[in-house]
Amino acid sequence: MLQLLSLTLAYDDTRFFGSVMFTDPDRPDDKPATVLIDHADEPPWFRLTNVAPDSQAPTVAAMVEADRIMRFILRYTPDRIGRTPADFPQL
Repeated sequence: MLQLLSLTLAYDDTRFFGSVMFTDPDRPDDKPATVLIDHADEPPWFRLTNVAPDSQAPTVAAMVEADRIMRFILRYTPDRIGRTPADFPQL
């Protein structure tokens, strides 16, 4: 299970970028997992890139958690990136 270590997002009127870092409490000496976040022009309106080149799969724990966090944030603040709540339907 991962723990959120850091979340950084920077916005302008319609775009954003940032990163999210996770630690693994079961492996405290490992480097934190870091996922970069960037704006995208189509749903889900963001793009994730894992810093670890061999961990790009969407099923990697850090990618799953970063996706979940971004969907949550954008669902409640769509206006920050020039969107409306209709762009983020509740699943």
